[in-house]
Amino acid sequence: MKNKTTLAAAWLIAGTCSIAGCASRGGIFGVDRCADIPAGAVPEPAGTKVCDWQTAQVSGAIEDQAVLYQSDFIGRTARLSPAALDRMSRHTQSNLANVIPWVIEPSGDEALDTARVTATISALSIRGGSPIGVQIATPAALGLSGPQAERVAGGFGNIRNSSVGGGAPIARPSGLGGFGGGFGGRP
Repeated sequence: MKNKTTLAAAWLIAGTCSIAGCASRGGIFGVDRCADIPAGAVPEPAGTKVCDWQTAQVSGAIEDQAVLYQSDFIGRTARLSPAALDRMSRHTQSNLANVIPWVIEPSGDEALDTARVTATISALSIRGGSPIGVQIATPAALGLSGPQAERVAGGFGNIRNSSVGGGAPIARPSGLGGFGGGFGGRP
């Protein structure tokens, strides 16, 4: 009886190892699942891809700080808005204005675009900046247009104006419910 138990245990171990892939290179049914990974390879640390993604997002945001959109100019003129001048002052103080090129969103009028480039260079120079370049180009992040801009300006595109987790919505006309605000909202 002892012999049969030992023999059965040996067969059980051998069968389990072959099915579970205990063999050094063969794996289950002779398929090597790690064939493309060289021996001794070390995987990248956890979070490497997320860090690369985050770095790309931050780089894009920094580049966007040196973009002047149509809204940064007063009407269809080359005069910069107070907010744009304030941003230029902050960037010349932090030296950001001197490190990355400035981009101006095209207006469709070549003479106006040329005047805006001149006005931007002048405004940066007055504030102590020496830009490495000012160019007319389509920015990577495009501004909002039409109904999207109206919704954001009215506060409807802003998450702070919805009631997350209950409570009354803030600054919303009745009939527009928020998350947890019920059906139909509250005035």
